Amino acid sequence: MDAELAGLLTDGQAAVERADWPSAQRSFEAALRREETPQALDGLAQALFFQGEYGAAIEQRERAFELFRVAGDDVSAAMCARFVAFLYGVVYGNRAAFSGWLARARTLIEATGDSSERARIELTQANMAADPEVRDRHLAAAVDIARRAGDTDTVFDVMSHRGLHLVLQGSVDEGMALLDEALAAVAGGEVRDLIAVGSMYCKMLHACEVTSDVRRAEDWLELAEGFVARTNHRPISAICRTHYGGILIAAGRWSDAEHQLEVSAELYEQTYRALRRSAVVRLAVLRVRQGRLEEASQLLVGAEHDSYAVRPQVELHLARGEADLAMSRIERFLREHPETELTAPIQLLLVQAQLKQGERDSAAAVAAQLSALAATRTSPLLAALADHAAGLLATDATEAAGRLEAALAAFGRLGLPLEEARARLDLAGVLAADQPAMALVEARAALERFHELAAAHDADEATSLLRRLGVRGHSAPRGTGALTRREQEVLALVGEGMSNRDIAERLFVSRRTAEHHVSNILAKLGLTSRAEVTAYAVRAAAGR
Repeated sequence: MDAELAGLLTDGQAAVERADWPSAQRSFEAALRREETPQALDGLAQALFFQGEYGAAIEQRERAFELFRVAGDDVSAAMCARFVAFLYGVVYGNRAAFSGWLARARTLIEATGDSSERARIELTQANMAADPEVRDRHLAAAVDIARRAGDTDTVFDVMSHRGLHLVLQGSVDEGMALLDEALAAVAGGEVRDLIAVGSMYCKMLHACEVTSDVRRAEDWLELAEGFVARTNHRPISAICRTHYGGILIAAGRWSDAEHQLEVSAELYEQTYRALRRSAVVRLAVLRVRQGRLEEASQLLVGAEHDSYAVRPQVELHLARGEADLAMSRIERFLREHPETELTAPIQLLLVQAQLKQGERDSAAAVAAQLSALAATRTSPLLAALADHAAGLLATDATEAAGRLEAALAAFGRLGLPLEEARARLDLAGVLAADQPAMALVEARAALERFHELAAAHDADEATSLLRRLGVRGHSAPRGTGALTRREQEVLALVGEGMSNRDIAERLFVSRRTAEHHVSNILAKLGLTSRAEVTAYAVRAAAGR
């Protein structure tokens, strides 16, 4: 290898180390113009990968694989094969190509002894294993090999994988402890591999999303800025953004959540297309909470086998008065999933559906299961859900009020404003018979929070209770945010019957921007459909 070629490869690797992907690409492309080497192809593939050019990255790594094999470097060839397998799997959803390339990686690495690459292949196999015993076996092998090979990055990556799996199995405290330790290693500079760091942040955000642990997610995202400053790399991919969007929904930051999920969906389209539905399902969660039920229904089409979609599907049924369908869907889900801390929100929905159907004894049994589960855990969320369910079932008004007050206080501490407001509204319902003045106070407070969130369906529920308490009319404006000048323009165009495409052309903006303006109008005015926006716009124009 001549000196100029060696220098270009060194420059390219230095650019990789500082996450300067365009410079890395230029250096490796210059190296390839001098000579096609597997090292230059491999480096170029890495630079293309981090710039989202996945098809080109696959082409370069496949060629690098071929040349590494010719050179007898089976460890590097196996690394290329694993990388290609990963991209075929998550970007293109091509299971056959994924399995074939991973098998090549495994075959090549088996004869090489311990190495970092062998540990990572074991980790990849663990990620794809459906059987928990098979997964745990591969994780154990990965960490053992990584330790012998001195591969600290993989040791901590495996730790984060184990942490997430423990959380998903219901061992939340134990799993979160491992996830915290793994990210502490990132913050302390012990983990250098950028793909591993991104994976570890995604797993933490995933765990925080499924447990509604808003505070922990915010703490780690704040500390992530130190990593960004040190490495010039932001470890928040489309996958991470999806989980973060779910966390923002729970936190009541719905405008931010919508932005993150829309960006995530766009990034998936450009990158991990096989995983795009996960962002779409979370948008459905948001739409249900906003009371935009028809949009939510459309977004949930094709999500029958997505376990994350169960909750928005059930809430959609309940919002439509389909308690029997909600019960059927929940009962089927619980037959397939053991009852753990992660199923507790679904169990609370089952209690609510059973009460709407008049099945009080069945609801009481589910509430008792929740209380028994909460007694064996230290989870504040689980305790809050159990208190909420118990408050709905208590026959003594004082006990019911006490349990609901405990629930809403806990939801408030956890940073879950919608759950807090819903518990408050249920408290108002309990107080209505004997303490109507206090019921008014609680119902109005709940309604105010629903308006702040732009939770239209919940606001209607609160208004209905207030009417039963003697308050006439809608007790607050349906929306709380003032429309911007641009949103007022869009509102007028909707009133003229224009589609989003027509609006985009009229205002010289993208169709997605037009859709975003219409979504903001819906939220700010507390409306639930485009037809309502059109009617509102017509009334507004007539009143000028």
